[in-house]
Amino acid sequence: MRRDFEDFLGSPPSPTLQITYTGTLYSLGGTKDNQMAARFATAAALGIVFSCTTVFAKETALSVDYNFRDWGDLDVVILKDRMRIHDKLRSWTIILNRPDWRITCFSVKRKTIATMPFTEFRMALGERLGMMTAGDVDPTHWKKVGPALVNGIKTIRYDQAIAPGDTRKPTAQMYVAAETPVNPKVAQFLSRFFDIPNFQALPVRCTKHKVERLKLDTRSIRPCSFKESDFEIPKGYTKKRFEEVLFSQTSFDY
Repeated sequence: MRRDFEDFLGSPPSPTLQITYTGTLYSLGGTKDNQMAARFATAAALGIVFSCTTVFAKETALSVDYNFRDWGDLDVVILKDRMRIHDKLRSWTIILNRPDWRITCFSVKRKTIATMPFTEFRMALGERLGMMTAGDVDPTHWKKVGPALVNGIKTIRYDQAIAPGDTRKPTAQMYVAAETPVNPKVAQFLSRFFDIPNFQALPVRCTKHKVERLKLDTRSIRPCSFKESDFEIPKGYTKKRFEEVLFSQTSFDY
């Protein structure tokens, strides 16, 4: 840590160096290294934060590493008033942005873009790949079981409800984050996107018992830094239908 600090500032000032605080600035004479140290001391007093490479926003963000069975990995960054989903394999990004959470999907590789109001988003990715929860996305049809630990994440487990007298096992289970509150718009969008019930929480895992396998899993949820440019909408791209941007070809094969 100290080596990185010194590499950034240059050599530390000499032990006999005197720095004088003038009320607004620190000043000193001497070498260029000492002048640099003085400028840093001034900035520190004024509460200025430096980054060696990139200036990051101060707002807290969450990074969620999803794996969607039969689809692949999705990198998600969530803020209190916006979110970003990126698919590296298919080279597309979805951004939901303040103030109205309008949804924009674009592909940097193909230079295509699609956009729609949040209220019009009805397409669920699960519809292209098979229903994840036996078609029952109504949260009132699910029974709360209790706390569970999933990949080190504290969650609440829900089982798909079974009618009284029915001896069959629940056909699906849902796990949602217990200690990671998100904007209701985030929970609503992910519910539609993954074709899962909306429990007003961050989805962590979905299991279908009929096939005994995970349909949605979360490898990690962690704080992260981000750049404002991560949420910029590109200009000059060819406008397409939403599906044409998400899927590079119209067939279902990958």
